[in-house]
Amino acid sequence: MYLIDDVTKMTGLTKRALRYYEEIGLILPPQRTKGNARIYSEEEVKELRKVAEAKEVLGFSLQELQQFMSLKRMIEERSERQGLSVKEITQIEDLLENQIKMIDFKVVKMQAFKTELKKMRESAMAIHEKTKGEMKEWKDSIQITD
Repeated sequence: MYLIDDVTKMTGLTKRALRYYEEIGLILPPQRTKGNARIYSEEEVKELRKVAEAKEVLGFSLQELQQFMSLKRMIEERSERQGLSVKEITQIEDLLENQIKMIDFKVVKMQAFKTELKKMRESAMAIHEKTKGEMKEWKDSIQITD
């Protein structure tokens, strides 16, 4: 079990972010000590790492993360209790398909941005090479006398 200070170090999230994520239902409220301090399990820390990664690396919005986490919890709860109806399975499949499409869309956008960054880098390198050549010509053209 980890206190909130430990969790911030382990996840890179701030205390404020952890409290906010709990407030909006992105994460479930953690257990509390007798002194009312939040304590997080290893599983909760793993979940928070995934949330931080999805937000930072993949650029997910909090709303998108809420949908994902809600769907994940629903699947876990239903599979533990009695299983899922055909209607629920269909709804879950549709929601997951939408999540996958959203990720595919983001990947395409990231690839396009990466391509543009590479072109910019190539342009900068070409300018640098040209400038080096011009500086050499300029130095060669200067007559230094004693």
